[in-house]
Amino acid sequence: MVPLDEALAQAVVDVSGRPYLVHSGEPEGQQYHLIGGHFTGSMTRHVFEAITYHSGICLHMQLLGGRDPHHIVEAQFKAFARALREAVESDPRTDEVPSTKGAL
Repeated sequence: MVPLDEALAQAVVDVSGRPYLVHSGEPEGQQYHLIGGHFTGSMTRHVFEAITYHSGICLHMQLLGGRDPHHIVEAQFKAFARALREAVESDPRTDEVPSTKGAL
């Protein structure tokens, strides 16, 4: 979970080889906002769809709160980056593959 001023986003990543995206919580109209001059709010979901599909990860992204369109988008990308880092980080407690099936 990551805050950015009034915005709060939660991201959970599973490096599973099975691409799937759940993206929820953005306020109505977010997709129409122009952010930074060239990025429309609708691109946020599109970017996450492309990342999950091409990398084979499962991503659950939920916006828990926020008003400012820029903060909403930035919180989501920040939450995704932290969740992905945690998902691929080595676990010093084991040398095994972090999977119940023993392979990724």
